[in-house]
Amino acid sequence: MGPVVSGIQIEEESLEVPLDWRGLNPKDEKEVEKRMEEEKISISYKVLKKAGSGKKSLGPLIYFQGGPGEKCPRPLGINSCKPWIKTALDAGFEVILPDQRGVGNSSAITPSLLLKRGGAKEQAEYLKRFLARSISCDMEWIRLKKFEGQKWTSLGQSFGGFITMTSLSFFPNSFSLCFTTGGIPKIPSDIDKVYEKTYERLEEKNEKYFETFPKDRDLVCRIADRISSSPYLLPNGDKMSVERLQSLGQQFGMSTGFASVHWMMDEALEGSGLSENFLREVWEATSNYGSELYWTLQEAIYMNGNGKKPGWEAEKLRGKLPQFSPDARPLLFTGEMNYKWRFEQDKALVPFKDAEYALEESEEWDPIFSLSQLRENPVPLYAMVYFNDMYVPREWSVETLKEIGNSHSFVTSEFEHDGIRVADAFEKILDLAVRNGDAKI
Repeated sequence: MGPVVSGIQIEEESLEVPLDWRGLNPKDEKEVEKRMEEEKISISYKVLKKAGSGKKSLGPLIYFQGGPGEKCPRPLGINSCKPWIKTALDAGFEVILPDQRGVGNSSAITPSLLLKRGGAKEQAEYLKRFLARSISCDMEWIRLKKFEGQKWTSLGQSFGGFITMTSLSFFPNSFSLCFTTGGIPKIPSDIDKVYEKTYERLEEKNEKYFETFPKDRDLVCRIADRISSSPYLLPNGDKMSVERLQSLGQQFGMSTGFASVHWMMDEALEGSGLSENFLREVWEATSNYGSELYWTLQEAIYMNGNGKKPGWEAEKLRGKLPQFSPDARPLLFTGEMNYKWRFEQDKALVPFKDAEYALEESEEWDPIFSLSQLRENPVPLYAMVYFNDMYVPREWSVETLKEIGNSHSFVTSEFEHDGIRVADAFEKILDLAVRNGDAKI
């Protein structure tokens, strides 16, 4: 029995899994155990239950975290946790919070560990083992070994929705009900079209930001000009650059993104230079210590089988969009796009640079989606699609959902991409599933 933290009983568990799942079925226990003799890693997860609840359990609800490369949320108590966790616990679910492989307590990939894998190609091959197909196999192994094969309800946020699609492609009989929020990718995968649409949405977000804070249009240009004319360092010694300034726009897809960036701009100028407080806030917002896989695997998550490479697609497309150049005036902010400069300027990412370049040129990838299986999907899927989503374009989500069997879309402009973190977006799609008879609470 684990500790009770402000109304939540928490049990911490872990399970060893093979590093390499290729060619394996998690149901084949002997072969899995044999593969683990070659190399294994550990997956950590937390099981949350509402303390003292006499309510009948609805069984396990597994959460597929957004990312890539982000650990699961740490529960702080029934009234302090993410809104979706409270909703799930109040409904009677046991909430499963796994750290996906390579992050948090699940054999986290550190710079020193990566360097031990060999050269750039060897490092890249190692990193490929930390994508959606492997993650879905880890979860299936945990389900079989630790939950007696009981069917799961799942909730996938953002990249967690990608994992949901992978799981429904290869393990459809493992789930009784699936939810996603801002997480339905374009299937078939097409990284070119994804970035075309995200740049389009990003430009709309920039327009809205400067409509909301019109004085910032000139202010941002003044800040950029000062950065260009004088050397500035961030608190850890990273170079402050116009590209780094632009990258603050990654926050524009969140509920408080505009305000957060505006107040940084508001305190940026000091005399003829930049304030130390501004430089500190930029570093805190843009450094990737502890989440190095987020950018390292950012374009790799769209690769579905052999024959296509990421190829720095966001960088290439930006070259055709002069309005996003760091030299452009007025200056526009950028978003969730992977650029080469990150691996030059961010000390957290520099050790991953060689592996990243190798990944971007690789054309050999595991299949992560099966459209034929998804068309025959037997599991009720409830997908909340954010109308103004800056990261997972609404258009592609809606198009994909039309192809998926047993799917129900809930398109809304009420929330931004962080709807389940700051508001109870999950409650709305759970209620829809209840009204349709797919969830019984």
